[in-house]
Amino acid sequence: MREEGIGKEMTENTLRAPLTPPQLQGHTGFATSLALLLLRLTLGYVMFFHGAQKMLGWFGGKGIEAFAGAAALQQLPVLPPIAWAWMAASAEVFGGILLMVGLLTRLATLPVIVTMVVAILTVHGANGFAGFRDPVKGMQAGYEYNLVLIAMATALLLTGPGLISADAFLFRRGLWARGPQPLENPIKGS
Repeated sequence: MREEGIGKEMTENTLRAPLTPPQLQGHTGFATSLALLLLRLTLGYVMFFHGAQKMLGWFGGKGIEAFAGAAALQQLPVLPPIAWAWMAASAEVFGGILLMVGLLTRLATLPVIVTMVVAILTVHGANGFAGFRDPVKGMQAGYEYNLVLIAMATALLLTGPGLISADAFLFRRGLWARGPQPLENPIKGS
């Protein structure tokens, strides 16, 4: 039988055969990579922006000393507040840069996730999901923003950076590769 417009012969068995992973990707592979690029650039810039405020005083931030003072109010255990401040700011600045470039993307998501979990546990969790307006202190942010950042980082951790990344350029397969790799022959391995 000959399909109109396709220009190749197809048998009844061909029409019923399941598609392989490379066939399923088709044109969606590039669209997926664009979506992952957008996700990486957005999350990376947000993390870099807030980290640079904390570490360097850029973008209207107050710098590391002020951030260490805020960390001291949280009474975090084991380390002095300045150490906590440097760890959080470094995770945001360097994690953000790595995410934007798409270099060691899966590794770069881990400090982002940990930093946001710590922010929920120490600062935003007590304010509830959406926060509240305090008559004296003003708006107290909730943890919904932190959850969005955790979800974005987790998505990149699970999928990888996509084809438009330094990881895709440097690594072809394995943990640091561009993303989920299609199975060569799923039936043969079982």
